[in-house]
Amino acid sequence: MKAWKLTQPEGLGSLTLSRAAKPTPASDEVCIEVKAVGLNPIDYKLASWGYATWQYPQIIGLDVAGIVSVVGKGVTHFQPGDRVFCFADPRQAGGFANYTAVKAHALSRIPDSVSFEQAAALPCAGYTAWQAVHDKLDIKPGQKIAITGAGGGVGGFAVQLAKLAGATVYAIAEKQHHHRLLDYGVDAVIDPKNENVAMRLIELTEDQLVHAAIDCVSAKSGSIMSALIRYNGEIVMVADQFNQVPLLATTKAISLHEVALHGTYAHGTLEHIHHLADIGNTLSNLVGEGKLDPMIEESLPFDKLTDGLDKLKQQQHSGKLVVTVG
Repeated sequence: MKAWKLTQPEGLGSLTLSRAAKPTPASDEVCIEVKAVGLNPIDYKLASWGYATWQYPQIIGLDVAGIVSVVGKGVTHFQPGDRVFCFADPRQAGGFANYTAVKAHALSRIPDSVSFEQAAALPCAGYTAWQAVHDKLDIKPGQKIAITGAGGGVGGFAVQLAKLAGATVYAIAEKQHHHRLLDYGVDAVIDPKNENVAMRLIELTEDQLVHAAIDCVSAKSGSIMSALIRYNGEIVMVADQFNQVPLLATTKAISLHEVALHGTYAHGTLEHIHHLADIGNTLSNLVGEGKLDPMIEESLPFDKLTDGLDKLKQQQHSGKLVVTVG
């Protein structure tokens, strides 16, 4: 089979399209014939950072959609021919290939009305957004939520999920993303390059500030947002973490949350892996029902995968990039 292998953790220049042996699934795994993969910023970051458990050359890639090819002897709830997708274990990765072996309990089913490309766009960004909106904030109707980096994958899914939950959503994103975000029904879009974000949020909330913020940009951005959250509010950090708490103790009593999807396999239990699969089933059903946009900006051929990762690195995208395999 063909696979994208990282020869050393030295960046995208160390990724090569090579031949590899088709994987044989363990008893609790399935082998997937990969039809589409999703691209995420973590992919080009891992190409530079590597992972402690990787042995080079290492096949990378985490967001996978395809058809079950072979099932391990202990797998009973999936069978060859099933359409599935998942967020693969980063310790093994292996998604950017014609075939990959993954744990069966991590798999979600793809509805007939959803394409492989649409499913591949969901895991990393969609699962992170779901955890921010529902697991951490448990957003309720009528709450006011600010989301930074709303033009990207996590931010775009968070915007849509927060609106579906009945929140008033203020999307903070550069101008080129505004039309798409307005199509999702956001209550206001703010351009951080040309507007004073703090003043706009104070104006939009009539000095009441927001109940919560989801920051998909940086610790600096999160620090700014924390000042715009009302007493007993909350902030979820996605792209970065605070080196120090941005507000003094015994002032606004803001709760700080972290979403760390990539720690699920290494630090979670089987319950947490099952939760990922449940999130995937919910998101894919929402796509199939026309309630969630997978935000695919471009679908690239397999041999152009590194071009897509470079586009992500240069921040020249809006929404999601996917790659068709096979």
